[in-house]
Amino acid sequence: MSHTVAPQQDIRAGVRTTRRSCAGTIAALFLLIASLGLEAWNIYVRAPWAPVRERPTPIQTITFAQVNPYGVNTFLADDVEPWKREKTMEMIAAAGIGWIKQGFLWSEIEPARGSHWDEKWQQDAWKKYDEIVALAERYGVRIIARLDHTPAWARPPDTTPNTPPTDPEDFANFVATFVQRYRGRVQFIQIWNEPNLAVEWGGRVDPAGYARLLEAAYRRAKAVDPNVVILSAPMAMTTEHSDRAMPELDYWRELYRLGAGAYFDIMSASAYGLDQPPTAEPHPDRINVRRIELLREVMVEFGDEHKAVWLNEYGWNAAPDTMDADQLVWRRVTEDQQAAWTPEGIAWMRENLPWVGTVSIWYFRQIGNIPPSDPLYYFRIVDVEFTPRRAYLTVQRDATARQLALPGIYGEMEAPIVAFGTWPRVSDQRAMGGQYIRSDQPGAAIELRFSGSEVTLLLPPVAPRGRLYVEVDGRPASGAGIQRDSAGRAYIDLSSLPVGTREIPIVSGLGSDRPQAEHRVRLTLGSASELAIDGVAVAYRRTYTQFGAYALAGLAGVAAAGILMRRRP
Repeated sequence: MSHTVAPQQDIRAGVRTTRRSCAGTIAALFLLIASLGLEAWNIYVRAPWAPVRERPTPIQTITFAQVNPYGVNTFLADDVEPWKREKTMEMIAAAGIGWIKQGFLWSEIEPARGSHWDEKWQQDAWKKYDEIVALAERYGVRIIARLDHTPAWARPPDTTPNTPPTDPEDFANFVATFVQRYRGRVQFIQIWNEPNLAVEWGGRVDPAGYARLLEAAYRRAKAVDPNVVILSAPMAMTTEHSDRAMPELDYWRELYRLGAGAYFDIMSASAYGLDQPPTAEPHPDRINVRRIELLREVMVEFGDEHKAVWLNEYGWNAAPDTMDADQLVWRRVTEDQQAAWTPEGIAWMRENLPWVGTVSIWYFRQIGNIPPSDPLYYFRIVDVEFTPRRAYLTVQRDATARQLALPGIYGEMEAPIVAFGTWPRVSDQRAMGGQYIRSDQPGAAIELRFSGSEVTLLLPPVAPRGRLYVEVDGRPASGAGIQRDSAGRAYIDLSSLPVGTREIPIVSGLGSDRPQAEHRVRLTLGSASELAIDGVAVAYRRTYTQFGAYALAGLAGVAAAGILMRRRP
């Protein structure tokens, strides 16, 4: 009996030992795999070697060159259906375009002296323009208002609306009324259009006449609101010198000799590429985009180099190759060239011409009153039916990329800072760029897309008050200085900030343990609140604490697995 039981007991013990050994091996392998997986996940997610993207040092130092460079010409006042205006503005904002240049027709707004009544529609003549201004504010887009188009009562009989007023003071009165009505809401005003063409100035070319009109408008506008910004009329690009036209270079020299340089803040210019790329060399006898450099030489010649130049109209015509050559006033390029050259030209100017500010593409969309038989039709970047053309898509790609704030400092009107509601600019030499924006409108908001871990709001020497609500990536913010109201909304108590505060930390340590990523912050003013903004600073401060902790945990797991493997029976 004893001889048969003992071997069976030995077999059972061996089986148990084998099972324990297998279980230990499996546990060790599982721990090893889990630890290596943790190390791989930690390295993949936190990518400690990932490079940091920072903002290149901008070359723009002139106040009105430090702006979102993308603008478009619009015809919103011609669209009678509100949903079409809404759709247009929605697409403009979605493309990252920060400005529209919109005509406000004097002849429509004041059809009779002192009267702002639209007899045709039996309504206030300001109504549709008020709606356009409110729409732009809602979408975070600023307006450049073109003021011209003389009503019949203010010009000689049997003349066109392109005729200047008999008395410049009549126009100046309209400008003053406009500035007062839209004070703080529409602050960038262009005075007239292309007066170096006889057709745009009552049938003759008269620099002295335009100089008088510009001076009168400037004086009245500034008397109403010193913070309003006056843009000169853009001169048509031409080499013709006749009764019909004067080259813009000569016209500007004459304006400067007449003293007109004292009566505008920004020079407007046009820049059509015709059939040449945006980098084609300028020449006095050639029309192309870089002809604006010759205009800049005139500004320097007359000591006006401290001012920015904004482009009133810019672009290429993509008419079909079946169109007769004698129709192609602007010549033609392919639609692919139009799509490529439009953003390429703006990028080149931002990198090489520090005095260029906003560039208004000609044009965004028309309402259907320009037929395909007219070459003007083929400047559009969005069709009448709201179908985006290739140029819209390439513009959107570049403009939205410029709205992403990389680590660096950004002025209050640069592309990443999108202001919703009323945020008027205020001239103040104590501010970082000689100006700041401010608002006391409940619900007015600032939105910023940024790539980093920290955001700091930069303030001018103007005391804030009230509450500033803060959302980060669509959720209430948290962190030092952030409080919650009864509804759970996160806010900063502006009134409790120390006197003289010039910086407010908004975001701190967000995703600092991971590679640089995109986030969005939205700042909204509460009731009875006021805030002035000089700019924002974005930073990315990488931390490796969690990476190190997970790395050590993974290594510890690998070591433990090794010990288990070695201790197998």
